[in-house]
Amino acid sequence: MTARNMFIALLSVLCLVSFAPLKAQAATPTIALVDVEKILSQAKAAQSLQKQIQAKRDAFQKEFADKEKQLKKTEDGLLQEKDKISAEEFSKKRKSYEQTIIETRKLFQKRRSSLDDGLAKAMTELRKNIVEATAKVADEKKYDIVLTRDSVLIAEKSLDITDEVLSKLNAQLSDVKLQVE
Repeated sequence: MTARNMFIALLSVLCLVSFAPLKAQAATPTIALVDVEKILSQAKAAQSLQKQIQAKRDAFQKEFADKEKQLKKTEDGLLQEKDKISAEEFSKKRKSYEQTIIETRKLFQKRRSSLDDGLAKAMTELRKNIVEATAKVADEKKYDIVLTRDSVLIAEKSLDITDEVLSKLNAQLSDVKLQVE
């Protein structure tokens, strides 16, 4: 073995010996799990949002049931008048009736779209707050990694911080407003 090769071997051994303690000192990351689905079903804000959605749906359903009754009444009246008025007059009234149906459908689609948009915005706000509450709990408990429960197949129950996150979320946010235009 030449002096150069011996020097390289000695340098390699020194490097391994000096860096080995650094690797041994590296801490194992602390991991926690959060069940987001559980939070979305049990959080006060989520339950409030569900009630608001149901109330809006009920109001829309009542509104459109009333419009449907009105359209049916108009249709029945139109059919009764069919033989009593001229074909031209009947055609005008039929076109007006059909236009009312089209406008009602557009209104229904607009209401449904508005409800969907409002729900999406409210859910985004709720999820943002879930992430913030999770981050606070993780910071307080010094967790390095927090995973969602649905991304883990099997885990020890002690890793689950869902109840703590739920408690923190309920304390910071009890209601999310559903804004529907």
